Amino acid sequence: RHELRYWHIKGFSEPWQDAVYARLAALCATYSTRMGAALRHAGHYLSGQSADKRLLLILTDGQPADIDVDDPDYLLADTRRAVLELEEKGIFCHCISLDPHADEYVRKIFGNRFSIIDRVESLPERLPEIFISLTR
Repeated sequence: RHELRYWHIKGFSEPWQDAVYARLAALCATYSTRMGAALRHAGHYLSGQSADKRLLLILTDGQPADIDVDDPDYLLADTRRAVLELEEKGIFCHCISLDPHADEYVRKIFGNRFSIIDRVESLPERLPEIFISLTR
C-alpha cells in the first residue's frame, strides 16, 4: 500500500501526438492491480479539472489484487469504497474490463457502470461507442 506505480499517458492539456501514442503503445501488464489506490490517485488529478461532467474511465485486465493483501474481499471492498468516494466528489467511474470472467466481481465494485470486452481485438471498435454513450 505504500508503493503505487502509476503511468502517465496523456495530460489534460497535452495534445494527441506521437509521444502520447508511444506511451500508450508501450503499456503492458505488470505488478499487481491495486485498483482502489489507483482510482484515488487518478481522482486527485481529475478533481482539479473543471468540467460539466468528470468521467474516470478504467481499463483493466483483471480484478483488484495485491501481493501484500491476502483477502480478495478486502480489495473488492476497498475499490468499491474508492468509487463511492469519487462519486461524492462528482467524478463518475466506468470500468472496461478485458477479463471475460469479470461478471463475478466487477458489478460488486462499479454497480452497473461497466462494460466487458472479452476479446481485446474488439477494443478499438467498442471504445468509441462506450465513450459516446457515457458522455451524453
